Formats: sequence, structure tokens, C-alpha cells
Amino acid sequence: MVQDIFNEYARFPQVHGMAIGGSRAVKRNDGFSNYDVYVYCTKPVAAEQRRGVLEKYCGSMALDSHNREHEDVCMMDDGTELHIIYRNLNEFLAGIDRVVTRHEVLDRCTTGMWHNLLTGRIAYDKGGLLAAAKEKYRVPYPQDLKNNIISHHMNLIKYGLPSFMEQIGKAMKRGDLVHINQSVNRFLDSYFDIIFALNEKQHPGEKRLVQISLEECSILPARFELNIRLLLNSMFKDPAAVSVVDVMVSELEKVIGETLA
Repeated sequence: MVQDIFNEYARFPQVHGMAIGGSRAVKRNDGFSNYDVYVYCTKPVAAEQRRGVLEKYCGSMALDSHNREHEDVCMMDDGTELHIIYRNLNEFLAGIDRVVTRHEVLDRCTTGMWHNLLTGRIAYDKGGLLAAAKEKYRVPYPQDLKNNIISHHMNLIKYGLPSFMEQIGKAMKRGDLVHINQSVNRFLDSYFDIIFALNEKQHPGEKRLVQISLEECSILPARFELNIRLLLNSMFKDPAAVSVVDVMVSELEKVIGETLA
């Protein structure tokens, strides 16, 4: 059924590539996994054209969601949830180049799009552009990028003003549950960007980060999984949970020092 959608989308002249991404691309999918399809275009495909294709295979759909990227979320007739994410091909490749070649850092998932390109299973590739990009960016992890990610995010976590550590501490003392949630989320975004950079791994996205880190990363702070569980299980209940953040940052600094020494 998904292949039928690929075949119809390939007829749109502005569509230059399609790839299967997410957990299915790296064979981590389970019974809860949706189907992520990335459509690479040079110009937008009109909603009416997309609807004309999707309504043949999907019982319900929500077009033009912008929760993450520009996407259509559909429920296929066989019960599979389908996410079709639309990307401008030139902007996508330019963003990867800024990270891999110019070593620019993002506030979260710096190397996520790079990972997405390399792991995506190509389903359609007009002119071989996606395959050529995969080959171009299948390079060793740049040391300058690694250093930039660590420096940028440690500044956000501890050394800048206001630091995430400071914000989390204040939010916990106030009992401000929403701010605690937001501050811890930002802290963990930076924390995991550093973890994957230390291990010279591209960031795999937002799901199963603890599991993937344990399976694929040889450099991890002491009590890595335990401290994350302690923080998340106690952050809304006990203002003293900020001490777990202190320990996590201290252990992170240790492995940074050992790795970069």
C-alpha cells in the first residue's frame, strides 16, 4: 500500500526523492511504530493533489500538520499510521552541509538530519540525488563539530547565563510544574546532543534515547540510566531532585575531560 503511494507521488514533477525513515529504516519498529516517509521536493505539492492520492489508501487524514515539520498524518486502510514529511531538498542538504562541513551546532539534535539522510531507505530517487548525498556525507565524524557541540551545550547546561541547571533549580524550588518540565526537557536535549557527539554518533532523533545510548555508545557518564530515571521519577515531587542534575552534569564533565584529554 505504501509502495502504491510512492508510485503516485513519483508522478509529481516537483518530487525528486522519497525515503523511509524512523524506526522502520533502522529496524527498531515495534507494534507502536508509525510509518515515516520523507518526500523531498523542489517546490510544494498542493494539498489537493496530495489528498487525491491519499484518500485512495487512507480512511482518515490530517493534512498540513506542522507539529514537527510539514507533514500529512494519515491512517491507512490496514490500520497503519502513516506520517508523510515534506522537505525542500535543497534546504535539507544545505542544512546538513552547515553541520557536517561548517560544523554549526543546533540547540537540539544537531546531527539528526545527517542521521536521517544516512539511515533512510531510499524508495525513489530522481537523478540519484539522494544516493549522491548519502555518499558525500558518509564521512568520519568531524572533530571540530564534536568540540563545538560539547562547548555549545555545556554552556547552555552550566556555564552560560541563565544555565539550565539554574533554571531547573528555581523551578523545583517554586514547585512550578510546567517550568520544571520545560527546563528538564531542554537540559536533556543538550545532554543527549553531547552524549552522541562524545561517541561520534549521529543523533538518532527523539525516541528511545536511553536504549540507543546503552546499545551504541561506549562513552557514558557513571550511573547514566539510573540518574536519568531518578531525575524523571522525582522531578515533580521533590525539590532536592535538582541534586540529581548536579550529579549528571558532574559525571558528564568527567567523561568529557577523559575523552578530550
